[in-house]
Amino acid sequence: MYSRHTYLNEPEKPTQRLWRYLKYERLLELINEGNLYFPHITRMSDKWEGLLTKKTEEKLFWAEYAKYNNAEVAKESTKEYEKHKDAFYINCWHMNNQESYLMWKVYGDRGCAIQTTYERIVTSFHNAPAEINGGVVNYIDYEREQFPLGNTFWSVSHKDIPYKDEREFRLFYWKLSLPNQNLPVEETGVKIAVDADILIENIYINPATLFDADKLAEAINNKSLSCEIKKSRIRE
Repeated sequence: MYSRHTYLNEPEKPTQRLWRYLKYERLLELINEGNLYFPHITRMSDKWEGLLTKKTEEKLFWAEYAKYNNAEVAKESTKEYEKHKDAFYINCWHMNNQESYLMWKVYGDRGCAIQTTYERIVTSFHNAPAEINGGVVNYIDYEREQFPLGNTFWSVSHKDIPYKDEREFRLFYWKLSLPNQNLPVEETGVKIAVDADILIENIYINPATLFDADKLAEAINNKSLSCEIKKSRIRE
């Protein structure tokens, strides 16, 4: 099930288009098995992923120091706070109403892109036993700015400002939420049940590659999905 979270911002419109760039094998897995893959947050390339900004870290340190009057304890307490990120698995989407040449340049090696909408994503988890949250990523300067403390979702829903062109909408699987505590997860990632027919509106193939879509079309046919394989406008 998809659950809206108080500390996460939704896209302004339910019809907001979202794009996910993924490898051909992951796409077939989604179609054939009805699973969406959420890698562990530590598998992301951004070194700041899930961590505190410098000013947020300083704020927490001095709050802990005032409590314990011990610098070593305050330092260790700050490190423990950052470890809350390790309970998160994430699935990333790009918010854009059109194809993006920049995104194909960055993620072209993944081969394929799913195009959906925010309302489709929300509805597609209707049969999932897991609780999934989602929110628009906030981009701030990790050298100069800070975000609030007190909720673990703050740190995983913020990214450093150089990443702002990603315009990311992020899905979260938090393994400590009550519905998720007894569900099996692996260290590197977790597969979440999803209704692929609802989730996938269209499929786009990397415009820079030659691709035999017959096997993909066969998989779509076999599962009676209503999505289409679209020709990229960029190739034109």
